[in-house]
Amino acid sequence: MADAALRLAWESSSMTAPGPYAPPVDEKKRLSAHRAGRAATYLWALSPVLTCGYATPVMLAIALARRRDNLVLAALIVHSALLASSCLVMGTYADKVPLWGDVLIYSSWGIAAIGGAAHLLVIRPAVFPAGPRPQVPVAHLSNAEVLDRARKLREQARRTAEADPMLAKRLAIGRPDLPRQFDDGGLVDVNHAPLHVLTSLPGVTERSARQILEWVERSGPFASLGEVMLVIEISPTFEHHLREYCVFIP
Repeated sequence: MADAALRLAWESSSMTAPGPYAPPVDEKKRLSAHRAGRAATYLWALSPVLTCGYATPVMLAIALARRRDNLVLAALIVHSALLASSCLVMGTYADKVPLWGDVLIYSSWGIAAIGGAAHLLVIRPAVFPAGPRPQVPVAHLSNAEVLDRARKLREQARRTAEADPMLAKRLAIGRPDLPRQFDDGGLVDVNHAPLHVLTSLPGVTERSARQILEWVERSGPFASLGEVMLVIEISPTFEHHLREYCVFIP
């Protein structure tokens, strides 16, 4: 029965006109930019080693600004205190630093350089998530027919999701981050989409997206957009646009 429904969904999709227009992407340039960005994140993580640990507090502060985490905050405080104490010893004793002072200075450098780099390498994937930020595929042509086709695709995908949520998951409806061929017209499954997909929705900031993920993990999936608007910090002015692109698969 599920296979028959799946086949019917594919046939229906193939008979439907193509989805919203998107300009062609230069894959070479995209791949080159992706590699350059990835290399830059490794340079960011290894900068403590290149600067004897003095870059560690700065890089941890960048990580903390991008991703709130108590462990990162604690590491920032510890490394800052170590480096500040080593600078205080050097400034106090100048060229006649006692043995304990040398131990403190070199230990601080080593911990900040090696420990800081190791910490940054571990949190790098979370601070700089891999993959390009997708856009909600809204039609770029001012053509009423194209807009109408995209709207019909969304309606069809919503009906499929309501009738058979398991089939919707197999078709990856609302999941532009997954490999798929089924065209859902640009829907986003609020209950299962990752952070970078949620933030592509109109009016959904990174803070709002994190609130959605935390709510779903803690209290279970949302049933409707009205429920989302009640508990998540999203401006009501975006409700109409969100209603057009959101789907809620349990």
